[in-house]
Amino acid sequence: MCPPNKIFKILTIASIIFLIKINFAYSQALLDQEKATTYLRWNLFTGRDQLQFNKVGNKVVVKTLNIELFNNLKNELSDVLLDPQYLSGIEFKENVSQGAHALEIQLKNDSVEMFSFYRERDKKYVVDFWMDNSDSLTVKKSAVLKPDEDEKETAKPNEVKEVEAIVTDEPKIIAAKLKTTVKAPREQPVIKPNVEIEKKIEADVELTSFIVDPNRVLKKSQAELDAEAEDSKKPYRDFRYGATFIWDYDPIAPAFKKIVNLKTKIPEIFYPIANRDFKKNEQEAHLQLTINLYRKKKWGLMYKSMKLFEQKYGAKTEWELVEFIKANAILRENVDIPNPDLFKNALSMLSNLSEKTANYELKKGIYKYLLSHYIEKNESLKILQLAKTYYAGTRDSFDFEESVIPAEAMLNSLAKLGQVEKIKELTQEKTIKKILPAQLLLAYQTYAFLRAGELKSLITFYESKKASLAKPVDPVILYNTAEAYFRVGRFQEAMNLYSEFIKNYSYEYVASNAQLRIALCADLMDKNYDETLELYKKAIDTSVDGQVSYEARVRYVAFRSIRKKELTDRDLEIRIFLEQDKNANIPDKNLAKLLQQVRLRTLITDGKFKEALAYLTLIPTVSMAKIDSRIFEGDGAEIIYGMISDFYKKAEYSQVIKTWQTYKDKYIDKVALDPYINFVVGSSYVKLGLYRGFDDVYAAFLKLKDTPNRTFPIWVNRNQELKASDLLKELVIVKDIKLKNWDLASRNIASFETQIPKYNKSNYYKGVVAFNQRDYKSAISHLENFFSAQDQRIIYDPSDVAEMIRAYTDSIYELGQTDKFLKVSEAILNDTTTFGTNNAYIQNVRERIAYLGIEITAGKGTSTNYMIIEKKINDFKKLHPGSVYTGRINYILGQALVTNKKVKEGREIFTNLINDKSTSDYLKELAKSELGLLNLKERAL
Repeated sequence: MCPPNKIFKILTIASIIFLIKINFAYSQALLDQEKATTYLRWNLFTGRDQLQFNKVGNKVVVKTLNIELFNNLKNELSDVLLDPQYLSGIEFKENVSQGAHALEIQLKNDSVEMFSFYRERDKKYVVDFWMDNSDSLTVKKSAVLKPDEDEKETAKPNEVKEVEAIVTDEPKIIAAKLKTTVKAPREQPVIKPNVEIEKKIEADVELTSFIVDPNRVLKKSQAELDAEAEDSKKPYRDFRYGATFIWDYDPIAPAFKKIVNLKTKIPEIFYPIANRDFKKNEQEAHLQLTINLYRKKKWGLMYKSMKLFEQKYGAKTEWELVEFIKANAILRENVDIPNPDLFKNALSMLSNLSEKTANYELKKGIYKYLLSHYIEKNESLKILQLAKTYYAGTRDSFDFEESVIPAEAMLNSLAKLGQVEKIKELTQEKTIKKILPAQLLLAYQTYAFLRAGELKSLITFYESKKASLAKPVDPVILYNTAEAYFRVGRFQEAMNLYSEFIKNYSYEYVASNAQLRIALCADLMDKNYDETLELYKKAIDTSVDGQVSYEARVRYVAFRSIRKKELTDRDLEIRIFLEQDKNANIPDKNLAKLLQQVRLRTLITDGKFKEALAYLTLIPTVSMAKIDSRIFEGDGAEIIYGMISDFYKKAEYSQVIKTWQTYKDKYIDKVALDPYINFVVGSSYVKLGLYRGFDDVYAAFLKLKDTPNRTFPIWVNRNQELKASDLLKELVIVKDIKLKNWDLASRNIASFETQIPKYNKSNYYKGVVAFNQRDYKSAISHLENFFSAQDQRIIYDPSDVAEMIRAYTDSIYELGQTDKFLKVSEAILNDTTTFGTNNAYIQNVRERIAYLGIEITAGKGTSTNYMIIEKKINDFKKLHPGSVYTGRINYILGQALVTNKKVKEGREIFTNLINDKSTSDYLKELAKSELGLLNLKERAL
């Protein structure tokens, strides 16, 4: 009987082996299938370029050259239950063409669509299947269906139809199909027409117009789509305000893969060293001995044998074979232990041998090996030279099948060398046309046109050949032609070709470029902004090129976080996309310039004008092309305006002038005229009393009055949209008011009002002039007209606001309209609580209005008013601790306290007034009188 401890050990070992097998099975899994409500997803975990996907009709062909991968997929798919909603079966085919193996996935029908791409970070292909139900019936079409009496057929009752599996020579996976039972309907009796039922049917038909078939994509009218697109644009600025720099993507040429892996192969693979007929004579036997020593890697004995052979039979006897064996021997040794010097010697021997030998087969084998070497080293010039010789040899020997290799090598090397004209000549050569595929030649021609910048010629060339191109079209043709369309501004055609490229060749590395170009085309065509944002996100998610992915992120941030007018916290968070990965390559100059533009514009949209100006000075605009530097200069002019506008709103007129003079030549004068900034600067000169400076600004402004106004860029909203000539007249009015030339100001205002009759600011100017001429009724009337007609704020200068408030409230006060004054003053004080808190003009006016309100309230002398006054005075003293009205306010406070039965506090206030040295003698006498009255009252009591 087996001891218990041994049984335990055996069970432990068995469990471990079982777990190892399970883990090994999971680790080797290639396929992961995900089922969603609207699509089926396959995740194929394998390396890049291992699989090639192509959809033809209702069939998806997956090709691979990796036999091990093919067998693993075959084994795993054999155990997978296919989803009959999308797939009907899989067929495995070996050696379909040139050693490739294929999986043919049978789709349910033509409406099943497929999309695939490679996700680098997960090392997997993602293949999605979904149903395009655009042609399916809606409920409205199928809900009420009246049968045709002539087409009625009586089916056999309880008839059962079984679907048999299809038998083929190749192994297949067939999706499970269920047996279906079709029951014949019973013969219906003839029903007499019923009016109520017919009405019910009509109502049901009408009801179906409100029902949407969930299996059908709702088709919207063009008007609805246009309305949605317009709605999507409202929250955003147009393309010019985002990431506007666009550059050309390099054309792509057809890939030319190396013929052999030099790390494991030697020239013998192309020209095998055959055995000799050693029984024929001693010479042949000697050669066979040398070959045997070569195969056994007996290098010393091999070289001795060669030397003896040369001494015995002469140096020219079988010299090609001897030299070829020597070169292969060196290379065989180099495979195991790489030695660059020996490798160069072997290549030199092969080159000399190819030039001297008349053996075509030997020469061909050497050419193939040397060509592989130069391709691996990417030495395009040597590839071209060797391919020419190789091609000439194949033509002389009428070996046209072999001519394909050097012909394609010549085209590829010419493409890399940029020899556009040579490519055009070579593609027109008759023999080349015969031996190379037509689309391959067209692909090289598109490359040549695009590389030379002959965009119109490329487009004309493509359109003339388009009808004859077999599907799927070569990826190089699609990509290069799409890029040509994009460069000439035919964005819809470019978008269509890029989409076709991605549909068929999503595994290509430049598919990242194509996906981003699609988003950029939609953006430039001003399509639905929400959909465009999704396209940018898709470009970010699917891109495998780090530079393209970063460009997509920068453009996405510009769209979402700069062009959007009202930013949310989420919009600000996505700016993290601008940060580069620590291990990322340095972006090229175009991408760096785009990044600089977006970073600058984020500061502008945030209103951080000083930080934006500091960042702008670091951008090397001097070294840029003029058209690019102008974009930064336009943004710079807006930054300066933003700074000037902020200073003007704070009444910091000296800073306005300083900023203007410092940056006028560098930014403002390099862009189109901005009338309002000239008005702000001229007004600042007037407010400071610098009339000579005002005259200079006015004269310069006058010279530009007929030039068109700047319409772009406008990052900072202008307070008013007036022509230069109108603002020039307004500047004269501002100067007249400052100089107190009231009559002249009145005449200029009348002329100004005639010129712009609907401009509300004229009422403001008329009210200020009337107040200063002591025409208080007119002042109130004009200013109230200004208030009532003001639909948006047009006065931002705090001194102008203060002057307007003072003119209005003082006019009411002077006319003795105390009740109105109290209402107006309270409203003004509430409305200006947060306005101009750091501005002396505003605070002085607020102080005066509050003081007059207290005086008027106190003048009414009621106990209720004194209760109100006590609170108002305490609030006044907190807001204006050093007010010139402090003495008078304290006196009124004392009266209020006494009236409110707070005699002790009131007496203390009066005593402090008398003892305060800063109090006027007049107020001291009043305080003494109040104390005397209090003393008399106390004695009487």
